[in-house]
This record gives sequence, C-alpha cells and structure tokens, in this order.
Amino acid sequence: MNTELLKIISDFKEKVEEANELLKRYLEIDEPHNWGPPIEQVGMLGGKHKYFFHGIGCTVHISKKDIVDFDYGANGRIDGFDEWRLCGFVRTRSKQYPNVKESNIKQWFQEAIEAKEIKKADPREYGNLYYLVQNT
Repeated sequence: MNTELLKIISDFKEKVEEANELLKRYLEIDEPHNWGPPIEQVGMLGGKHKYFFHGIGCTVHISKKDIVDFDYGANGRIDGFDEWRLCGFVRTRSKQYPNVKESNIKQWFQEAIEAKEIKKADPREYGNLYYLVQNT
C-alpha cells in the first residue's frame, strides 16, 4: 500500500478514536452509535467540543481547527473509512499533508482496493465503509 495513504488512514482512525472517546466521556454513554433521546443530535461536549450526529455517523470538533467526520460501522465499529472522508480529512489538514492532492488519494485508494489491501464492508452492513485487510 502507498505509505502516504497508510499514514492518512492511520491518522484518520486515531482522530476518530479520539472523537469517539470524547463522545463517550462527555455524553456518559458506552455506545455513542446508539445515541438518541435524551442525547441531542447537536451539542457541545464539555463546553468546548461541538458534535453533530448525522445518519450513521458523527462530526466532532476536537478543537477549533481539528474536525473529524466519520461513520460508524456494524456494531459501532470505528475503524472504517472511505475515499470521500479521507479526502475531506486531508483537505482540512493541508499543513500536515502539503503534497497530497485529492487525485492522489483517489488513485492510491483504487490501487489499494485492486491489491486487496483494503476491502469494503460486508454488503449486508449499512454504509460504504472500507477496512484495512489484516494479513494473518
């Protein structure tokens, strides 16, 4: 797999994990993917982190400039990603990835699919998330 794509996926997954932990801590729930009343769709975490649940995912403002948008996988999995979310993630982090263009991500993503390094979730699962293929 392209090393830059692997770094982007790893960084994205770290931020998703951080965001999910913020949701758990401040909303005082173990499974944020099962949110519902009395938890609001939109709100603040600890008075400083905005969040917005949407469809099967959430957008969390970890800080003013550090925002992550992700979807939950089956049973609340948080290790999934897709091309669109990775492009958005890099777009908001141009200083961290100064030489990465959206076209690079799209090319690397397709190459990783063809090389069977990433695969789409089971078709019975809702959504269009991909996961790293674990070589055992």
